[in-house]
Amino acid sequence: MPEKMEGALTGYRVLDLADIKGTYCTKMIADMGAEVIKIENPDGDPTRNIPPFAGDIPHSEKSLYFLYRNANKQGITLNLETSDGRTIFKKLIEGADVLVETYSPGYMKSIGLDYEVLKEINPELIMASITDFGQTGPYKDWKGSDIVAYCMSGAMISSGYPEGSPCRLPGTPAYDSAAMSAAISITLSLFHRGTTGKGQYIDVSVHENARMGLYPWLLPMYSYNVNPGSPPPGPEGRLGTALYPIYPCKDGKVRVVALTPRQWDALVKILGEPEVLMLPEWREFYYRIGNADAIYAIIIGFTMEYTMVELLEAGHREGVPIVPIYDIKGFVDSPHTKAREFFTEIDHPVAGKYQTPCPPYKWTETSCQINEPAPCLGQHNENIYCDELGYSKDDLSALRRAGVI
Repeated sequence: MPEKMEGALTGYRVLDLADIKGTYCTKMIADMGAEVIKIENPDGDPTRNIPPFAGDIPHSEKSLYFLYRNANKQGITLNLETSDGRTIFKKLIEGADVLVETYSPGYMKSIGLDYEVLKEINPELIMASITDFGQTGPYKDWKGSDIVAYCMSGAMISSGYPEGSPCRLPGTPAYDSAAMSAAISITLSLFHRGTTGKGQYIDVSVHENARMGLYPWLLPMYSYNVNPGSPPPGPEGRLGTALYPIYPCKDGKVRVVALTPRQWDALVKILGEPEVLMLPEWREFYYRIGNADAIYAIIIGFTMEYTMVELLEAGHREGVPIVPIYDIKGFVDSPHTKAREFFTEIDHPVAGKYQTPCPPYKWTETSCQINEPAPCLGQHNENIYCDELGYSKDDLSALRRAGVI
């Protein structure tokens, strides 16, 4: 039998106190092989109640949102509002490499579990705090949400049709952007600790990371493209249909991205070099933007003659991005998805068997995959509290009655 490949973070233990802002961070770390212990209040993480649910039956163990973002993790319950809960948590910190938390600024200090306290227990601890506006600054106590951060990133101004209202991406794109940044920072901090032996504290602002992760070109535009004394760039608009038009074809729709002169030349070649598109002004980006309707009328006559895959292959051959726009079934059944083995089967004790997406990347030297389903509430209490910390089952019953676990 071939030896099982280890993950890039195999051997590290992570304590997960993250809510919706950071649960994707700890998922990424768990997928890379780290032992992630999700610590929930005895009432359960609120994300367990986010629809949709397996079988369309509302249930705390059937939220697809929770199941996806907590696969590969262990799960315990612990009430940090109790003194016994805080004592147990400090014992867990002794053996932890990383702590991820998403409480409001000042909360961890108010219960005596801030980084200054925890690093005295474990000097090598890496602690990451993910909050809406960071731990310091004039906005640190402001209330936030994913849609607030998405709007403030600048991305919403370009979302939707020009004649309609702005719209947002589905899911939690701003929170996930911050979570990805936190996961990368944690990985770098573990590398740094390996060379220095020192832990560190990571302060992650959802607002700042959404700006960088969702709409990064605003930063160089304002930082480098403004000449001294000149006004800043004007407001952007919803130009998606002009920049990245969607064309119908024989069996669906495709999106075409022909922004650079090279990409435009490749697209014209695919179209058979029609005389009307050989005029030199078409190679100018802003000219094409201003005449997007005319281009659309020309290109649609071509795309309707071909299938999504035929157009995809033509774009790949000539060097212009042309991609199919699949519905969910089309994506699941596409040859590309199947070749990458993007979905894997998971058997959950309550939700049952289902296909779940694997991590969107594959590495050659380390494993990055889904091995275990998301934990049921308190599923690993005995494993952690009894087998590791030395509590008896009677102790656990007493702690449960006292509302500690």
